[in-house]
Parts: sequence; C-alpha cells; structure tokens
Amino acid sequence: MPVLAVVATSTTASACGAFCTGTALEARPASGTPLTLEAVLTSDGSPVAGGRVAFYTRATGPTGGEEGRLIAQATTDSSGVARHVVQRGEQALAYEGATLNGYQARFDNLDELNGVRYCSSSADGSLRG
Repeated sequence: MPVLAVVATSTTASACGAFCTGTALEARPASGTPLTLEAVLTSDGSPVAGGRVAFYTRATGPTGGEEGRLIAQATTDSSGVARHVVQRGEQALAYEGATLNGYQARFDNLDELNGVRYCSSSADGSLRG
C-alpha cells in the first residue's frame, strides 16, 4: 500500500508491501554554489545507513512533459544522509530545452541491507537559486 506524506518542502513516498520494511526519504531544499543535494533515509524514524540513493533532475521538457536525468548516486551515512555536491551549482544541472523544477531523490533497494529488506521510496526536493 503506497504511503504519501509531506516532509518540510519535500514529498516522501514509499512503495511498501508485505515483503519489505517501510522507509521514508526526505529531500532537503538546496541552494547556492556549490549546490549540496541531501536526502535523509529512515525507517520507523531511525536512520538507515548504507542505502544507495540516486539523485535526478526534475524538469519540464521541450514537449511540456515531466522528465529527469541522473545527476549522481550516494550512499547514506550513519545518520541516514546521502549527499552529493554539484560544484558549479544549479547551472550545471540545466540542459537545453528544459526548465529545471527541482530534483528527486530515489532509494530503490533490490537486496537486503543490514539484514533487512527495505521498501523503495522517493522524495522531491526544491532548488532555490
């Protein structure tokens, strides 16, 4: 059963079923140069260490549809935080024909992590130029 919750300025969604433990992902607002993208992965309010989080652009493409491109991947630390620094800031994420709307963080876990099979989750984060 999908779960949708609003956390600060990001949306957290978890695809959870009977065969995995629920997670929540928070994408923190990012601004400035360098631009630091951060996502916090938790399960039942506790940080999840060692999770692989992918960061994607969120943009409106030339045809008006929502699209995204992979920016980077990062592993969560002991506080559940995955972090990626874009040295050139927001301008480095922009691409021709698209309007940048923010970024998305996704945790897609295919294997057990720390002896637990966690459910996937995602969150949208804002970019404040």
